[in-house]
Amino acid sequence: MNLEVIAEDNNRCGEGPIWDASRHRLLWTDIEGEAVYEFVPATGAKNILSRGLNVAGIGLCRTGELVFVGSGGLHLWRRQDDYRTLVSEDAGLPLAFNDLIADAKGRVYAGTVYWGENGMESAGRLYLIEKGGIRVVDDGILLANGLGFSPDERTLYFADSAARRIYAYDVNPETGALSNRRIFVDIPDTEGLPDGLTVDRDGYVWSAQWYGAQVVRYDPNGRVERRIPMPVQQVSSVGFGGEDLTDLYITTAGESWHSALAPPGYDFVGPSTGGSLYRLHLDIAGRPDHLADLI
Repeated sequence: MNLEVIAEDNNRCGEGPIWDASRHRLLWTDIEGEAVYEFVPATGAKNILSRGLNVAGIGLCRTGELVFVGSGGLHLWRRQDDYRTLVSEDAGLPLAFNDLIADAKGRVYAGTVYWGENGMESAGRLYLIEKGGIRVVDDGILLANGLGFSPDERTLYFADSAARRIYAYDVNPETGALSNRRIFVDIPDTEGLPDGLTVDRDGYVWSAQWYGAQVVRYDPNGRVERRIPMPVQQVSSVGFGGEDLTDLYITTAGESWHSALAPPGYDFVGPSTGGSLYRLHLDIAGRPDHLADLI
Protein backbone atom coordinates (compact mmCIF):
# COMPACT_ATOMS: atom_id res chain seq x y z
CA MET A 1 0.00 0.00 0.00
CA ASN A 2 1.57 3.26 -1.17
CA LEU A 3 0.18 5.83 1.25
CA GLU A 4 1.64 9.27 0.49
CA VAL A 5 1.69 12.41 2.59
CA ILE A 6 0.52 15.20 0.26
CA ALA A 7 0.35 18.15 2.65
CA GLU A 8 1.68 18.66 6.16
CA ASP A 9 -0.11 21.72 7.47
CA ASN A 10 -1.02 20.26 10.86
CA ASN A 11 -4.70 20.81 10.14
CA ARG A 12 -6.56 21.11 13.41
CA CYS A 13 -9.52 19.41 11.78
CA GLY A 14 -8.93 18.57 8.12
CA GLU A 15 -12.20 17.68 6.37
CA GLY A 16 -14.26 17.66 3.19
CA PRO A 17 -11.89 16.55 0.39
CA ILE A 18 -13.53 17.07 -3.01
CA TRP A 19 -12.12 16.85 -6.54
CA ASP A 20 -12.76 19.83 -8.81
CA ALA A 21 -12.40 18.26 -12.27
CA SER A 22 -12.86 21.56 -14.12
CA ARG A 23 -9.71 22.95 -12.51
CA HIS A 24 -7.86 19.66 -11.97
CA ARG A 25 -7.46 20.27 -8.25
CA LEU A 26 -8.36 18.87 -4.85
CA LEU A 27 -10.05 21.09 -2.27
CA TRP A 28 -10.26 20.47 1.46
CA THR A 29 -10.84 22.46 4.63
CA ASP A 30 -9.38 22.85 8.09
CA ILE A 31 -12.54 23.53 10.09
CA GLU A 32 -10.94 24.76 13.29
CA GLY A 33 -8.14 26.53 11.42
CA GLU A 34 -10.72 28.38 9.28
CA ALA A 35 -8.76 27.73 6.08
CA VAL A 36 -9.70 26.14 2.74
CA TYR A 37 -6.87 24.64 0.67
CA GLU A 38 -6.34 23.62 -2.94
CA PHE A 39 -3.81 21.11 -4.25
CA VAL A 40 -2.97 20.70 -7.95
CA PRO A 41 -1.43 17.23 -8.51
CA ALA A 42 0.01 18.08 -11.94
CA THR A 43 2.30 20.75 -10.49
CA GLY A 44 2.36 19.94 -6.78
CA ALA A 45 1.16 23.49 -6.06
CA LYS A 46 -0.74 24.05 -2.81
CA ASN A 47 -2.52 27.28 -1.89
CA ILE A 48 -4.89 28.61 0.73
CA LEU A 49 -8.04 29.89 -0.98
CA SER A 50 -10.00 31.13 2.01
CA ARG A 51 -9.08 32.31 5.48
CA GLY A 52 -11.23 33.40 8.39
CA LEU A 53 -14.47 31.63 7.40
CA ASN A 54 -15.65 28.52 9.23
CA VAL A 55 -16.03 25.86 6.53
CA ALA A 56 -16.96 22.29 7.45
CA GLY A 57 -17.92 21.03 4.00
CA ILE A 58 -17.30 22.01 0.37
CA GLY A 59 -19.38 21.58 -2.77
CA LEU A 60 -19.02 22.61 -6.41
CA CYS A 61 -21.52 24.94 -8.06
CA ARG A 62 -22.75 25.20 -11.65
CA THR A 63 -21.96 28.93 -11.61
CA GLY A 64 -18.28 28.21 -10.96
CA GLU A 65 -18.55 29.33 -7.36
CA LEU A 66 -17.92 27.04 -4.42
CA VAL A 67 -20.53 26.00 -1.87
CA PHE A 68 -19.27 26.30 1.70
CA VAL A 69 -21.21 25.10 4.73
CA GLY A 70 -20.23 25.64 8.36
CA SER A 71 -21.27 27.18 11.64
CA GLY A 72 -22.65 30.27 9.85
CA GLY A 73 -24.89 28.42 7.40
CA LEU A 74 -24.52 27.85 3.64
CA HIS A 75 -22.58 30.27 1.45
CA LEU A 76 -21.74 30.69 -2.23
CA TRP A 77 -18.06 31.65 -2.32
CA ARG A 78 -16.16 33.33 -5.17
CA ARG A 79 -12.90 34.47 -3.62
CA GLN A 80 -11.44 35.67 -0.32
CA ASP A 81 -13.99 37.88 1.49
CA ASP A 82 -16.37 37.64 -1.50
CA TYR A 83 -19.24 35.34 -0.66
CA ARG A 84 -22.98 35.49 -0.10
CA THR A 85 -24.89 33.61 2.56
CA LEU A 86 -27.95 31.84 1.13
CA VAL A 87 -29.29 30.43 4.38
CA SER A 88 -28.17 30.82 8.00
CA GLU A 89 -31.23 29.82 10.05
CA ASP A 90 -34.40 27.80 9.91
CA ALA A 91 -37.43 28.81 11.99
CA GLY A 92 -35.15 30.93 14.16
CA LEU A 93 -32.63 28.13 14.70
CA PRO A 94 -29.05 28.93 13.62
CA LEU A 95 -27.82 26.41 11.07
CA ALA A 96 -24.46 24.93 12.06
CA PHE A 97 -23.77 22.60 9.14
CA ASN A 98 -21.10 19.89 9.20
CA ASP A 99 -21.08 18.30 5.73
CA LEU A 100 -22.96 18.38 2.43
CA ILE A 101 -23.58 16.67 -0.88
CA ALA A 102 -25.31 17.84 -4.06
CA ASP A 103 -27.69 15.61 -6.01
CA ALA A 104 -28.24 15.30 -9.75
CA LYS A 105 -30.79 18.14 -9.75
CA GLY A 106 -28.42 20.52 -7.99
CA ARG A 107 -30.09 20.35 -4.59
CA VAL A 108 -27.92 20.10 -1.50
CA TYR A 109 -28.30 17.80 1.50
CA ALA A 110 -26.55 19.03 4.65
CA GLY A 111 -26.65 17.99 8.31
CA THR A 112 -26.44 20.21 11.40
CA VAL A 113 -24.38 19.66 14.55
CA TYR A 114 -24.82 21.32 17.95
CA TRP A 115 -22.00 20.08 20.17
CA GLY A 116 -20.21 21.99 22.92
CA GLU A 117 -17.68 21.26 25.63
CA ASN A 118 -20.22 19.16 27.52
CA GLY A 119 -21.44 17.14 24.56
CA MET A 120 -24.59 17.50 22.48
CA GLU A 121 -26.41 20.77 23.19
CA SER A 122 -29.38 19.89 20.96
CA ALA A 123 -30.21 17.34 18.31
CA GLY A 124 -29.26 18.02 14.71
CA ARG A 125 -31.25 17.68 11.53
CA LEU A 126 -30.68 16.66 7.94
CA TYR A 127 -31.80 19.38 5.53
CA LEU A 128 -32.46 19.66 1.81
CA ILE A 129 -31.60 23.07 0.37
CA GLU A 130 -32.87 23.98 -3.09
CA LYS A 131 -33.77 27.05 -5.11
CA GLY A 132 -36.04 29.18 -2.98
CA GLY A 133 -36.21 27.03 0.11
CA ILE A 134 -34.95 24.70 2.78
CA ARG A 135 -36.72 21.77 4.41
CA VAL A 136 -36.03 19.12 7.02
CA VAL A 137 -35.76 15.59 5.62
CA ASP A 138 -34.76 13.89 8.89
CA ASP A 139 -34.23 14.90 12.51
CA GLY A 140 -33.05 13.56 15.87
CA ILE A 141 -29.46 13.35 14.60
CA LEU A 142 -26.75 13.20 17.25
CA LEU A 143 -23.67 14.23 15.23
CA ALA A 144 -24.32 14.66 11.52
CA ASN A 145 -21.44 13.69 9.27
CA GLY A 146 -20.54 12.15 5.88
CA LEU A 147 -22.99 11.80 2.98
CA GLY A 148 -22.86 9.80 -0.25
CA PHE A 149 -25.12 8.46 -3.00
CA SER A 150 -25.27 4.97 -4.45
CA PRO A 151 -24.38 4.81 -8.18
CA ASP A 152 -28.07 4.70 -9.18
CA GLU A 153 -28.77 7.77 -6.98
CA ARG A 154 -31.63 5.96 -5.23
CA THR A 155 -29.88 5.44 -1.90
CA LEU A 156 -28.36 8.12 0.31
CA TYR A 157 -25.83 7.10 2.96
CA PHE A 158 -25.47 9.34 6.01
CA ALA A 159 -23.17 8.94 9.02
CA ASP A 160 -24.28 9.83 12.54
CA SER A 161 -20.95 9.72 14.34
CA ALA A 162 -22.22 9.80 17.92
CA ALA A 163 -24.76 7.03 17.20
CA ARG A 164 -21.91 4.98 15.64
CA ARG A 165 -24.09 4.33 12.63
CA ILE A 166 -24.20 4.84 8.91
CA TYR A 167 -27.80 5.06 7.76
CA ALA A 168 -29.26 4.37 4.34
CA TYR A 169 -32.35 6.12 2.95
CA ASP A 170 -34.46 5.59 -0.12
CA VAL A 171 -34.34 8.75 -2.27
CA ASN A 172 -37.16 10.11 -4.41
CA PRO A 173 -35.08 11.54 -7.28
CA GLU A 174 -37.85 13.93 -8.36
CA THR A 175 -38.68 15.54 -5.01
CA GLY A 176 -35.53 14.77 -3.00
CA ALA A 177 -37.65 13.28 -0.21
CA LEU A 178 -36.06 10.56 1.93
CA SER A 179 -37.81 7.48 3.30
CA ASN A 180 -37.19 4.05 4.81
CA ARG A 181 -34.28 5.03 7.03
CA ARG A 182 -32.42 1.89 8.01
CA ILE A 183 -29.09 0.96 9.56
CA PHE A 184 -26.50 0.25 6.89
CA VAL A 185 -23.67 -0.28 9.39
CA ASP A 186 -23.42 -0.36 13.18
CA ILE A 187 -19.82 0.33 14.25
CA PRO A 188 -18.78 -1.42 17.49
CA ASP A 189 -17.55 0.74 20.36
CA THR A 190 -14.14 -0.94 20.13
CA GLU A 191 -13.58 0.89 16.82
CA GLY A 192 -13.56 4.56 15.86
CA LEU A 193 -16.49 6.78 14.91
CA PRO A 194 -17.83 6.88 11.33
CA ASP A 195 -16.90 10.31 9.99
CA GLY A 196 -16.70 11.46 6.37
CA LEU A 197 -17.59 8.97 3.65
CA THR A 198 -17.70 8.48 -0.09
CA VAL A 199 -19.14 5.88 -2.48
CA ASP A 200 -17.15 4.37 -5.34
CA ARG A 201 -18.29 3.43 -8.83
CA ASP A 202 -19.12 -0.11 -7.72
CA GLY A 203 -21.39 1.08 -4.91
CA TYR A 204 -19.01 0.35 -2.04
CA VAL A 205 -18.96 2.82 0.86
CA TRP A 206 -15.63 4.15 2.16
CA SER A 207 -15.78 5.48 5.72
CA ALA A 208 -13.10 7.40 7.62
CA GLN A 209 -12.90 6.37 11.27
CA TRP A 210 -12.23 9.15 13.75
CA TYR A 211 -10.36 7.64 16.74
CA GLY A 212 -10.03 4.48 14.63
CA ALA A 213 -6.75 4.97 12.69
CA GLN A 214 -8.32 3.44 9.60
CA VAL A 215 -10.52 3.77 6.54
CA VAL A 216 -13.09 0.99 6.10
CA ARG A 217 -14.66 -0.10 2.81
CA TYR A 218 -18.12 -1.68 3.10
CA ASP A 219 -19.85 -3.66 0.38
CA PRO A 220 -23.42 -2.66 -0.64
CA ASN A 221 -24.79 -5.01 2.03
CA GLY A 222 -22.81 -3.33 4.83
CA ARG A 223 -20.14 -6.02 5.19
CA VAL A 224 -16.51 -5.01 5.70
CA GLU A 225 -14.64 -5.57 2.44
CA ARG A 226 -11.27 -4.13 3.52
CA ARG A 227 -9.59 -1.97 6.12
CA ILE A 228 -6.87 0.55 5.31
CA PRO A 229 -4.71 1.19 8.38
CA MET A 230 -3.58 4.77 8.89
CA PRO A 231 -0.56 6.06 10.85
CA VAL A 232 -2.76 8.56 12.73
CA GLN A 233 -5.80 8.17 14.98
CA GLN A 234 -8.18 10.95 13.96
CA VAL A 235 -9.05 10.05 10.36
CA SER A 236 -11.75 12.51 9.35
CA SER A 237 -12.84 12.13 5.72
CA VAL A 238 -12.20 10.56 2.32
CA GLY A 239 -12.77 11.53 -1.29
CA PHE A 240 -11.72 10.25 -4.71
CA GLY A 241 -9.71 12.50 -7.01
CA GLY A 242 -7.25 12.61 -9.87
CA GLU A 243 -8.01 12.59 -13.58
CA ASP A 244 -9.38 9.04 -13.48
CA LEU A 245 -10.74 9.30 -9.91
CA THR A 246 -8.56 6.44 -8.67
CA ASP A 247 -6.70 8.45 -6.02
CA LEU A 248 -8.23 8.28 -2.56
CA TYR A 249 -7.51 11.46 -0.59
CA ILE A 250 -7.74 11.16 3.19
CA THR A 251 -7.96 14.07 5.62
CA THR A 252 -6.96 13.87 9.30
CA ALA A 253 -7.13 16.10 12.38
CA GLY A 254 -4.27 17.25 14.59
CA GLU A 255 -6.26 18.76 17.46
CA SER A 256 -7.23 16.02 19.90
CA TRP A 257 -10.98 15.90 20.49
CA HIS A 258 -11.70 14.68 24.02
CA SER A 259 -15.04 12.93 24.26
CA ALA A 260 -16.71 9.95 25.88
CA LEU A 261 -17.31 8.54 22.39
CA ALA A 262 -13.75 7.27 22.07
CA PRO A 263 -13.13 3.51 22.25
CA PRO A 264 -11.98 2.08 25.59
CA GLY A 265 -8.37 2.89 26.41
CA TYR A 266 -8.01 5.55 23.72
CA ASP A 267 -4.93 7.77 24.18
CA PHE A 268 -5.97 11.41 23.80
CA VAL A 269 -2.42 12.74 24.19
CA GLY A 270 -0.56 10.29 21.94
CA PRO A 271 1.89 11.55 19.31
CA SER A 272 -0.05 10.28 16.27
CA THR A 273 -3.29 12.26 16.41
CA GLY A 274 -3.24 13.49 12.79
CA GLY A 275 -3.20 16.74 10.81
CA SER A 276 -1.82 15.79 7.37
CA LEU A 277 -3.50 15.10 4.03
CA TYR A 278 -2.80 11.66 2.54
CA ARG A 279 -3.25 10.05 -0.87
CA LEU A 280 -3.61 6.40 -1.79
CA HIS A 281 -3.62 5.23 -5.41
CA LEU A 282 -6.12 2.43 -6.07
CA ASP A 283 -7.39 0.30 -8.93
CA ILE A 284 -10.89 1.33 -7.88
CA ALA A 285 -12.56 4.48 -9.21
CA GLY A 286 -14.78 6.96 -7.45
CA ARG A 287 -17.62 8.97 -8.93
CA PRO A 288 -17.68 12.66 -9.91
CA ASP A 289 -19.57 14.98 -7.59
CA HIS A 290 -22.73 16.69 -8.80
CA LEU A 291 -22.79 20.46 -9.14
CA ALA A 292 -25.08 22.46 -6.88
CA ASP A 293 -27.69 24.73 -8.51
CA LEU A 294 -29.15 26.94 -5.80
CA ILE A 295 -29.88 30.32 -7.42
